[in-house]
Amino acid sequence: MREISRIVHWYNNERMHSSLNYLAPRDNCRGNPDELLYIREEKLRIGRMKRKEKNMNKSKGGEMAGYVS
Repeated sequence: MREISRIVHWYNNERMHSSLNYLAPRDNCRGNPDELLYIREEKLRIGRMKRKEKNMNKSKGGEMAGYVS
């Protein structure tokens, strides 16, 4: 019974739900969900920019772009 209660708690409080823009219900209810979504988008934007820079450096440097050893 304890295991079922733990799973129900996880599902209802901690699991990211698509209907909440992949936020956990606890994050959606506490604080500002728009701010959390903005932070997520900013992290993704920075990650994309870094990956693009890394790929540009690989193609310009001595390494072959896309080469896997």
